[in-house]
Amino acid sequence: MRVTLCRSCGLVVLPVFLLCVVAGCGGGGLPDEITVTLPDGTEQRVTLGQGVVSLADTEWDFFHVAPSGQGAPFLRLQFDENGGLSSFANNTIAQEIFGETIYFDGVQHSTSQAGLSYVAATYGAETSDGTQFTFDGRVTAYAAGLEAANATASAQGEFDAEDPDIMRGIFYFSSRVTLLDYPEGNLDAEYSFLGRRVIE
Repeated sequence: MRVTLCRSCGLVVLPVFLLCVVAGCGGGGLPDEITVTLPDGTEQRVTLGQGVVSLADTEWDFFHVAPSGQGAPFLRLQFDENGGLSSFANNTIAQEIFGETIYFDGVQHSTSQAGLSYVAATYGAETSDGTQFTFDGRVTAYAAGLEAANATASAQGEFDAEDPDIMRGIFYFSSRVTLLDYPEGNLDAEYSFLGRRVIE
């Protein structure tokens, strides 16, 4: 099932994959390491919290690329001193649940829904010349302390050769409900983005 994700892109948010979960059983969490694929097709094994060095201590606004032109950013991504994704600010993904910011710090956070919390963390890598990168933001949602759903927000991108404050790539989002049988909560989407470094 392919869906669209954010109102600022002229899209529709579908947070029902989290709202539907209220009880059940589950387990697990965020993996200690995963394999990521870079834009040039190479794969790297990366550990939890590993970042993209070229993105260290930066902020980027991500814009949806559409024929109608560039609109408002759908996300502001903040990266820590190691280039790890630290948060989605100005968040438009399931904002009714997560609010304005999603934190990728490996710490459990509450949401606007009673009994529902989440833990999110990041994995990242870049090519040897630092021109291309990929990162995965992994989210595990819990209902009453039990694993309810998993989601991944990831990007593959490349820095503009003429302007280091611009990047382009593909943004991916997927979710899987793990607590109960709810096919409508299993979502997959992707679209092109343009990223601009936030300079203040």
